[in-house]
Amino acid sequence: MKKIDYYILREFLSSFLVISLFFTLISLIVDVFENLNRFIDNSVSFEILLKYYQASLPSMISVTIPVSCLVSSVFTYGMMIQKKEWLVFKSSGLSLYRLSFPVLLLGLFFSIGSFYFDNTVVIKNNRIKNDIKKTYMSKNKNKSTSKSIFENVYFQKNQKDLIAIEKYNSNNNVLVNLNYLEINNGNLNRRIDSKKAEWNQESQKWNLKKFTIRNFDSFGMENDFIQSNNDSLIYLDFTPQDILKIGKSSEEVSYTELKEQIISLKNNGINTLKWEVDLNYKIAYSLISLIVIFCGIPLSVFRSNTSLAFGGGLSIATIFSYVIILKFGQSLAYGGFLSPLIGAWLSNIVFISIGIYLMLNARK
Repeated sequence: MKKIDYYILREFLSSFLVISLFFTLISLIVDVFENLNRFIDNSVSFEILLKYYQASLPSMISVTIPVSCLVSSVFTYGMMIQKKEWLVFKSSGLSLYRLSFPVLLLGLFFSIGSFYFDNTVVIKNNRIKNDIKKTYMSKNKNKSTSKSIFENVYFQKNQKDLIAIEKYNSNNNVLVNLNYLEINNGNLNRRIDSKKAEWNQESQKWNLKKFTIRNFDSFGMENDFIQSNNDSLIYLDFTPQDILKIGKSSEEVSYTELKEQIISLKNNGINTLKWEVDLNYKIAYSLISLIVIFCGIPLSVFRSNTSLAFGGGLSIATIFSYVIILKFGQSLAYGGFLSPLIGAWLSNIVFISIGIYLMLNARK
């Protein structure tokens, strides 16, 4: 690697470390003020508080990395223009593409690293953080401050019952789109599908609405079928407490775990649309660092009179736009309007297109 590459990477990493530290501290301060009342109301000890923020730190770092990458790339190449270094590089025959290569390569490493970091360290610490919230920060909670809606819940109980739930509301113990499978020695014995189910505390049973029950023989052939639009109290081997204990959001499930869940559900004929969207989302989001750098470099040199302050503001606006389109595409995929792949990758497709346009039209 030439000296120029070391110089560019040094300038980029210097900015990146300072900006990352700044945004991480901002995230930490915002979280402290946001949860200050909960800490006081629940008399959270300093030791628990320390554990909570140790577990929160990885997710904060994960969120700040893409922002830091974009702002750092804009500042690094913007400063080259401000200090007239860009003219020197151009006079030496170096193009925008050549000068972009070291930072783009670093962005690729950031994206790969972010994927593994998010699916190992962040996932593990998110579980610890959420456990602390439930155990130490929810004693005096009310329904408005607690998490009441659980989506895309999947778990296995007693090694034989597979439960998949699209949505569960802990306030009224109502779940939507239940798939309940009883498996014995790898064979499906019974399958229950219900559009809606409500927990009956008195009988300790689920009140199913618009449901079907299928029984299968040892060869996997359906030998009994029941369909009903009437309400029926049926015992199922799980309770709302099981959902609260085991039900995990996508931020608590790694890519590998989610992929295994999808395979298991598909093998039993369950619609896995929402899980597939989340699976593709994990890959798409991990590439954000590379994509924002790809957009940020030509953005900083597109016009010679662009100030660093304007570039910094534009960087923040770019990140917000990316996240908005990312969530919009995810929502469309959840609704079935886009495929899981396209929905999760919509924001990447848009910003890669913008990056290509800027690269082709920026001052070389």
